[in-house]
Amino acid sequence: MPGRHVRFSAENSFYSPAPLLSRSVSSATSSSGPFTPPSLPYAGLPGPTPYKPRRSYTTAPAATARAHTLVAFADSPLLNFDLTVHPSAITTHFQGVASAGFLEPAVYPPQRTISITTPHLPWTITATASNGRFVTVADALNALYRSLRTNITATEFNALGTQKLARRVTEAYTRRYMRFLGHRGYAEEKKEGVKRVDFLMGCTKFQGLSPTGAAGVWRLHIS
Repeated sequence: MPGRHVRFSAENSFYSPAPLLSRSVSSATSSSGPFTPPSLPYAGLPGPTPYKPRRSYTTAPAATARAHTLVAFADSPLLNFDLTVHPSAITTHFQGVASAGFLEPAVYPPQRTISITTPHLPWTITATASNGRFVTVADALNALYRSLRTNITATEFNALGTQKLARRVTEAYTRRYMRFLGHRGYAEEKKEGVKRVDFLMGCTKFQGLSPTGAAGVWRLHIS
């Protein structure tokens, strides 16, 4: 099977999504166009292996810290959120989930800024309070999507270190843009290249947030 090209944007541009539950999304652009590194052998591999960052946080829960029920870590989370798709597409199978909940604090005690980490990524995601008082559930979900839509650079891709991990990221990128095949947006999604969400290697189901034990730092769970 011929090799497939991996594309990168020359800049760390990203989508800037509209408020949660809105359907409009603005497009990311790059003035100098995408960068295409050498092709990688393309082969199917079993389940993704997480990209391990050099930095980690303790997973011991803080005594008083907890996440809002809409975003709290659970085997069956209240929200069906695919991190590759804009939060406006979130659904739920649970009755009684009101849209007003998205405007409530994402974590307790409420914070103006929170950091979200995961052992699957070397980057920290920052969510800030759009209301100037506390990070809402909507702020946290939008921050996750927006940050994961950031383009990676060739240097970051090469930092994966092994052909095996590079193939898995390449496969995740290919699956993401191929979902649009035959539909509007396919060419643009492919052209924009590899994004941070592809480093999750297909594990893009949001399972919730849990306290790490470090002040203001929360762990993202995915499956």
